[in-house]
Amino acid sequence: MSPIGKSVWAALVLLILAGVATLFVRGRPTPISAPPGTHPIALLPGDLELQSKNFAGPGALDCGRVLIDGDPKIATECALAAQRAGKPFRIRYDIQGIDSLVAVAIVRTQAGTVESLMWDSDPSGGGRRGPGVVFPKRCPEPVHLWVNPRGRINCFQKESSPPKDAMSPNLEPY
Repeated sequence: MSPIGKSVWAALVLLILAGVATLFVRGRPTPISAPPGTHPIALLPGDLELQSKNFAGPGALDCGRVLIDGDPKIATECALAAQRAGKPFRIRYDIQGIDSLVAVAIVRTQAGTVESLMWDSDPSGGGRRGPGVVFPKRCPEPVHLWVNPRGRINCFQKESSPPKDAMSPNLEPY
């Protein structure tokens, strides 16, 4: 085999190994460095339904999915009742994105913690409609769930304030 042929084969093998390594790592949370005193953020694979089920655990109450222009009243009441009863639950709200699909799930775990899971189909902002990424963030304790003017629950600040950016835990202003 010629030296060029050997180089082509070596490059091909490296590309295959890189692809396999990417597939192997893709399904695992990828920690990102966080400021001292805060929890590290993990980027999770982009299936919000699967991630919310994993966080809530088996037997958790599924309070439903509220579409962008959907009426959130019944789903929100379900989640608030489950929280008052101390039962695990999950609820998903689809939110109007700018250049990608966006949704937020609020999940109470079997252990009683409450998580906000923000999903973005394309966090790079290119408008791609891929599997996206889920950004989990634990709600402050003690947990307080508020209902915003759009009828959606949130566990972050109740005060009227716009989000500082699209990755703010309080994605919707109150």
